[in-house]
Amino acid sequence: MFPRFPRSPSGSAASLCCLATLEPRLGVPHGGAVVQRPARGNRSAREGITMDRPPPSARQIPALAALASLLVCVPGPSYAQDVPDAPEAQPPAAAPPGDETTPAEATASSASAPEQEPPPAAAVAAAPSATTKAPPPATANGTDEAPVSALTEEEAARSWFARPALRLAVGKGDRQWAITFFGFIEADFIHDTTRSYADSIGGSLVARKETYAGQVGRTQFSMRNTRIGLSFESPMIGGVKPTAVFQGDFFGNQPGHPPDIAESAYFDSPTFRARHAYFKLENDYVDVLVGQTYDLFGWQNYFFPCSAEFLGLPNQVFHRTTQLRLSHTFDLGSFSVDLAAAALRPVQRDSQFPDGNAGVRFSVDSWKGISTPGNVGTAAFPLSIGVSAVARQFRVNAFTPPPAQRSNRADGWGLALDGLIPVIPAESADDRGNRLTLVGGFVTGTGIADLITAGGGATFPTLPNPALANPPPIYSPDIDDGLVTFDTVGVLHTIDWQAFRVGLQYYVPPTGRVFVSLNYTQAYSKNIPALFPRGGAEIELLTRVAERSHYADANLFWDATPAVRFGGSFQYTTVEYIDRQKPRNLRGMGQAIYVF
Repeated sequence: MFPRFPRSPSGSAASLCCLATLEPRLGVPHGGAVVQRPARGNRSAREGITMDRPPPSARQIPALAALASLLVCVPGPSYAQDVPDAPEAQPPAAAPPGDETTPAEATASSASAPEQEPPPAAAVAAAPSATTKAPPPATANGTDEAPVSALTEEEAARSWFARPALRLAVGKGDRQWAITFFGFIEADFIHDTTRSYADSIGGSLVARKETYAGQVGRTQFSMRNTRIGLSFESPMIGGVKPTAVFQGDFFGNQPGHPPDIAESAYFDSPTFRARHAYFKLENDYVDVLVGQTYDLFGWQNYFFPCSAEFLGLPNQVFHRTTQLRLSHTFDLGSFSVDLAAAALRPVQRDSQFPDGNAGVRFSVDSWKGISTPGNVGTAAFPLSIGVSAVARQFRVNAFTPPPAQRSNRADGWGLALDGLIPVIPAESADDRGNRLTLVGGFVTGTGIADLITAGGGATFPTLPNPALANPPPIYSPDIDDGLVTFDTVGVLHTIDWQAFRVGLQYYVPPTGRVFVSLNYTQAYSKNIPALFPRGGAEIELLTRVAERSHYADANLFWDATPAVRFGGSFQYTTVEYIDRQKPRNLRGMGQAIYVF
């Protein structure tokens, strides 16, 4: 029931034993459960240390025996795995998402970075062939992994997609501690027909036609969506199972974007940032999540789109922040209901009140569809419909010269409806050939631009200067741009937004190793034109504020090996400024991903 991260394939186990480097590993560009094998009669087994890896072949045994006399395996911490967060909002598992992607996207502030997330802590890495009910947080470009059921050793051996997780466990039975190392290495090759964007599109506007940036193109190579994560498991105490996830990427805050900083520093020495950092306490009555991950609003990342573009996509619900969440899944046989509520970091610290999220999701567990939240983390998810809401409060400094003497109050809210419908259902996550899944969502509200990878470039007007003071007075807002603004007489208004998206994913027979996805998103603000009227005092705002945004993409992916995925994408973006100009950008994108 927790958000999932559009994330990368299932995590793998990082072995501290030198001998482990001789063992072949199977990889999967999607999340899965790890199959845990019993310890053998060696030193590790005597000390209660288990390694999740396949037994050596007959030809390997002599080499292992020879090296064993020279090398010593030193027990160390375990590495936890990440699961795609497609089905639930729990922390970027498939991927990791947006927009956000990114995660968003992604966020990105959420909106500017790609998304995908981590796997469930308890599972041994299974393959993308596992099924998910309600997903946890995510892991990759859209990689938030969703929880998957563990495969038997025989099932894993039959699955082309299965591979052991990089997992190390210490202790025995109910005293076992484990850690899984997961993530992916990603390289992106991008060309745009304008100079509107950095590597991530996010909520940026298309450069206007009359500008030089709107007439010439740009080419960028980037590895900033590469992700690294750890998933932790600890012994159950008093019926409570503690787990934790930490995941980061290289979309961290830097001094600026080129040309404000050197391109070599921006792309070749990017800043590491935390995407997900949370722990969960699960029992039979209520699950508690504490830390930073995807918001409950939009049931992220269960309903994330499949795209090579960094999440969140333009106009997509996509956001991560620190929160305290309570949830429970009611299992009614082939049908289940998830209920959740959360208190999140306030949209504005000066508002004094946290944001509130609440949601309910209905799932038909016997009707599953293949879905990829983001660009990795492919798994089987039940047909699901989710409804969620957000409530927030603003207390903004009055529209007067500093220092502020009073505040103006306004309330924000949002309502989201999301769905995942298996048009051609699947039996399991390995049953991918000729499978078709529809994913979409609708959101409406006010003061929620930061949650939907939008904003239209809205800002605050210039303070009146009847006395012609020099320098003129400057308004100092205590809130991020795009959420609220003042009209010409100093009255505070929240900015309204309405957005929807729809996406199709088709997995080509016979195996589903090749698949295509199509996405379309749109957002519209009904009150931006009234707040920034034509012929108003600040004519230049007509060329900087947009009331409508459209985005469409077509993507093709190929799983070359269980660990390597290649992708290509064509993307179309256009915005409508309030003076009715409609510039557009075309983006071509190539992608190579190694998931571990």
